[in-house]
Amino acid sequence: MVNRHQGGAALIIVLFIVALAATIAAQMSMNLMVQVQKSSNLNDFRQAKWYAYAAESLAQKVLRESIEEEPDKMHLQQSWALAANTPFPVENGTIAGEIKDLQACLNLNALRAEPETQNGGYVKSNPAHKALLALLKEIDDLPSDESEEAMADSVFDWVDEDSITMRSGAEEDEYLSRDVPYLTANNFFADISELRLVKGFNPLAMRKLAPYVCVIPGSEVFALNVNTITEDQALLLAAMIEGLDESSAQSVISARPEKGFDSLSEFVNEVTQQGGRDVKEDDGRFVLKSAYFQLQTTATFVEFEFTMTSLLQINNKEISIMARKFGGLQ
Repeated sequence: MVNRHQGGAALIIVLFIVALAATIAAQMSMNLMVQVQKSSNLNDFRQAKWYAYAAESLAQKVLRESIEEEPDKMHLQQSWALAANTPFPVENGTIAGEIKDLQACLNLNALRAEPETQNGGYVKSNPAHKALLALLKEIDDLPSDESEEAMADSVFDWVDEDSITMRSGAEEDEYLSRDVPYLTANNFFADISELRLVKGFNPLAMRKLAPYVCVIPGSEVFALNVNTITEDQALLLAAMIEGLDESSAQSVISARPEKGFDSLSEFVNEVTQQGGRDVKEDDGRFVLKSAYFQLQTTATFVEFEFTMTSLLQINNKEISIMARKFGGLQ
């Protein structure tokens, strides 16, 4: 009887050990499957990322070819501006992208340029600041609690080097008094989203302003390419030229040849015919070529999607990547 009880207890122990081993093996198998799937997902995601990098290389190639074909101007009939966001099939995925000219908009970092000198003394303003103020005044029903002057001055204060408030602008004392205090940058904008921190620029106001402004990191360039600005952006052209309203600005753009103006004199003549004043070929505000572009890419591989925004700079025939932003498109 004792041996029989001992045998039964031993059998139960053996069965328990077998069950425990089977449970552990099943758990290990499940963990292994999860790790394999994670590794596979990571590889697929990386492949989508490399497809996005391939789009950068293609954009550089297309821009370089456009420069070689027409070295004196850039316009919207060149290959870099065509077939925007058309999916290009690749193995197990697609690549789509759009190249935008960052000199077809107002570079907010241009407000950091040295103030103009007038009548022997400094006037704390510059052409980009004046253009932004005029643009804000041109936009109908701007949804902001601040005046257009206060908004433009606040952008100027955000990027200038000092902490002296300009007219109705805002410096540290304004932002430090808020529930969540912060300082002004007193430096270049890094991204257009940073504008949300400036006094008066709520999401609705930013949405109204978005078609006309952009940010070129680390650059004060203020030169509008009259061959790449569109009729939808005519308000910016009107803001930059005295005597030109939005309708007249649209007429200037619609009268532009299909492959753009061949010279700035053609542009100036067209502006003059539409009532524009004080526009000169050599004032630096208007150009026929651009040096800064933005590429927005969406790449897919299997079930994964990767989005990236790249900033490209042209120096002679060399095209370099200035910055990258991963995630949602701007």
